[in-house]
Amino acid sequence: MKLIDMAREFRRAYECVDSADNEQMQMDLITEEMKEFEASAAFDTDAEALKELCDLVYVCSQYAANLGWDLDEALKRVHESNLTKLGSDGKPLRRADGKVMKGPNYKPPVLTDLV
Repeated sequence: MKLIDMAREFRRAYECVDSADNEQMQMDLITEEMKEFEASAAFDTDAEALKELCDLVYVCSQYAANLGWDLDEALKRVHESNLTKLGSDGKPLRRADGKVMKGPNYKPPVLTDLV
């Protein structure tokens, strides 16, 4: 089941109404779940950290569903874009802390048709 399908199922079961009020509440939930994930990643078991990460992804999918965004398709496009970050030699370009940087062939994702 895709994220959007799970979000829609939850929204139907719990009678969530797409609205600006729900958008703010879901933004607050994203912040709350991010804090819970950070705390669990630092102090709890891997299983608890994974559960909190799933909660974070879940509330993000609810936020997207409230706005009518296809998060699954957007993630697919961002993934494809991220794979274009390689350097001209086909190797990853990394910042000192290990983050992968954009190479010369980087193509940003097109998401305008999804919003």
